[in-house]
Amino acid sequence: MEVIVAEHAGFCYGVKRAADKATNASKPVASLGSLVHNQHVVDKLTKEGVYPVKSMDEVDCERVLIRSHGVPPNILSIAREKGLEIIDATCPYVARAQKLAQKLSNDGYQVIIIGEADHPEVKGLLGWAGPNAIVISNKKMAMELPFNSRRAVLVQTTQPESLLAEVVGTLCLNTYNLVIHNTICQATRQRQEAAINLARQVDVMVVVGGKNSANTRHLVELCRTTGKPTYHIERAEELCDQWFINAQRVGVTAGASTPAWIIEEVVAMLSEQEKAMVDEKEQVEMPEAANEQEAETNEVTAEAEGGVEAPAANGEPQATGQEQSEMQEMTTTMPELRRGSIIAGKVVQINDNEVLVDVGGKSEGVISLTELTHRNINDPHEVVSVGDNIDVMVLRPENEEGHPVLSKRRADRRVAWQNLEEKFAKDEEIQGEVMEVVKGGLLVDVGVRGFVPASLVERGYVEDLSTYVGKTLRLKVIELDRGKNKIVLSRKAILDKEYEEQREATWNELEVGQVRKGIVRRLTNFGAFVDLGGVDGLLHVSEISWGRVEHPKDVLSEGEEIEVKVLGINREEGKVSLGLKQLISNPWNTAAERYPIGTVVEGKVLRIAPFGAFVEVEPGIEGLVHISQMANKHVEKPEDVVSIGDTVPVKVLGVDQDAQRMSLSMRQANNENKPKKAAPKQVEKPQVTTGESGVKLGDLFGDLFEENKGEN
Repeated sequence: MEVIVAEHAGFCYGVKRAADKATNASKPVASLGSLVHNQHVVDKLTKEGVYPVKSMDEVDCERVLIRSHGVPPNILSIAREKGLEIIDATCPYVARAQKLAQKLSNDGYQVIIIGEADHPEVKGLLGWAGPNAIVISNKKMAMELPFNSRRAVLVQTTQPESLLAEVVGTLCLNTYNLVIHNTICQATRQRQEAAINLARQVDVMVVVGGKNSANTRHLVELCRTTGKPTYHIERAEELCDQWFINAQRVGVTAGASTPAWIIEEVVAMLSEQEKAMVDEKEQVEMPEAANEQEAETNEVTAEAEGGVEAPAANGEPQATGQEQSEMQEMTTTMPELRRGSIIAGKVVQINDNEVLVDVGGKSEGVISLTELTHRNINDPHEVVSVGDNIDVMVLRPENEEGHPVLSKRRADRRVAWQNLEEKFAKDEEIQGEVMEVVKGGLLVDVGVRGFVPASLVERGYVEDLSTYVGKTLRLKVIELDRGKNKIVLSRKAILDKEYEEQREATWNELEVGQVRKGIVRRLTNFGAFVDLGGVDGLLHVSEISWGRVEHPKDVLSEGEEIEVKVLGINREEGKVSLGLKQLISNPWNTAAERYPIGTVVEGKVLRIAPFGAFVEVEPGIEGLVHISQMANKHVEKPEDVVSIGDTVPVKVLGVDQDAQRMSLSMRQANNENKPKKAAPKQVEKPQVTTGESGVKLGDLFGDLFEENKGEN
């Protein structure tokens, strides 16, 4: 029997991180709740001095550990009031969801959390999401929610993506402005996908993990959807021989709270060969958290500034004792060239790896290539030209050759920081050129290197950030720390503000009857959502064309600009109804002129009824071919003569413009055998000499008379 372990199984990054923090913490330490959903791990940690408590009132030591599920903000406040040392082991994915919940609540959204209401992670999220937040666990609960104009969706990190898709699809029907954040942990997604893939390849699946672990239960459910026998155990002792009778291949996976040593026990018991057991042990080695949450912004910006001299407290390089002595001597003879001072100079010469600048001293100052700019360049000409007036910072009044050592980069940096701090204080926007794409976002030149997280580049998700390289973006500073060389920027903040302003202006301008331009943003079965300028209106499928439209995608495409007419406005519910067909004339208005009685045209069979077939002679105009007018013989069922989609010749027997009805005959058209390929553009009305309509009973029901005559 071959034993195969899923590619991703066992401790996730967040749980492993929490366990490591617990192991390395000074003992004793109180864990607020069980550290993981695995009693064997909890018992092991308890012996080491990490004891679980149910509430802050039970903490009787100097430190408390917050488990990976996180806690509401009031718990942290209580811990601080009690003077406890807080060891925060909240999973980075959970911490990100908490920050999102707090921000969305502050922005006026009702936060919807998809997950299990009793799960500690969800309880913690509720504390950050504000008083209006609710938890839903299925599609039915989403359908029962009342209409709300502003909702935001977060999801428990261990939930399957299929549940998120189902609930979001339902919320779209009762929410006008819906913001969706997929906060499912990447490790959870990988573990679930790996488990399903493995279950399809084996005869029996074994899922290892705590019975009270939500993510482990989800693994069991997902594996069972493949139709393979799936068993949920906590320890190897629970394995039953009968499960594996005639099984050639057995798959093993484990929840995020299951340590490697428990998985190894299960594999060892299932495997009879020592080599196979070693191989399986290697497979269950905990993979590195390659999909760990996006790198912290200060790490990215710090990495971007790598290769620069280690800064002192004020951000400038430390000088050695000898350099300080030399500078003291120089400042006596050249007081204007003090280390750290910014002075004006003029570029007089450009070499391959340095620039000479006249700063008014006894010799030109020298700027090395690395001190010319914070960008990576190979040629000084990319930055300066001979004759340019520039500001430089004095690094040393004089080097071994008697030249002042200067830096344009650091002078620019100091000015840039002053400008950034000023803009940050006034909440004003700046501009910066995108230099490169890094992990988690963009590096932008704003005088110094700033970081724009991927989530703050646009109002929505951006799949390919490389398209922004070389572009100049309007940005706002949202976080600034000069000591840590940390600059976090946002383009989304500007776009959000402009969107809200545009939205308010659009609402104030909207009137019923207006014709406005809009962009098709989303297509559904029932219509298209059109952006009118911050306000989305619904163009129902029935209002797209005078003709029949099966699906909006047959006529429209996402991103297309169209003109629409405003049919209705409900500001309270945030709804706008639109029409497209109203901008073109109703073809029925001139149908009698263009299709005079007796005209033979070709049409398309759209629908079939027991009494006949409906044939479209042009988009928006369809007529009835009665069963008696289908052929020169008796017809039992219309399906015996025509099928939907057929192109058939028909003769116009009558037109009622007011009722928008047209009677047609295939029998008479075939008898004449002279169909016209297209409807005539302009046809004069024929002179009617008998009757008001010009239609004789024999034209409509002639075949009935023939049949009766034959019977008599």
